[in-house]
Amino acid sequence: MTTLPSSHRRLARRVGLVVSGVAALVLTGRPAFADVPDGWSDPEPVDALGALLLLGGVPVLLFLLITLAIYLPALVRGERLAPGAAPIDDEWFGGPRPGTAELTSSAADEHETGGASAQW
Repeated sequence: MTTLPSSHRRLARRVGLVVSGVAALVLTGRPAFADVPDGWSDPEPVDALGALLLLGGVPVLLFLLITLAIYLPALVRGERLAPGAAPIDDEWFGGPRPGTAELTSSAADEHETGGASAQW
């Protein structure tokens, strides 16, 4: 008589547990045969098309609405939405316009370079 190695025994034990668990679920997982309690309504069954529209159509509609809410402002601003699109130039509202000379101060000295101007 030959004995199985310990790894084969553990595998056989695991397979036995899985098979017995599946069998227990199959045997006990049947619908209840109870009647509808008194005072409760007995609704009519839902057709497959109605269930498909409710369980599939509503999430798809919400997905589309959320996507539209995210992308619509960018589309209105004229941004490109494609990956790798060229960056959009920044806008400076109220800043200097191109083509105008920078204003100079009358107190500015030509030899100073700016900064803290610290001296010893």
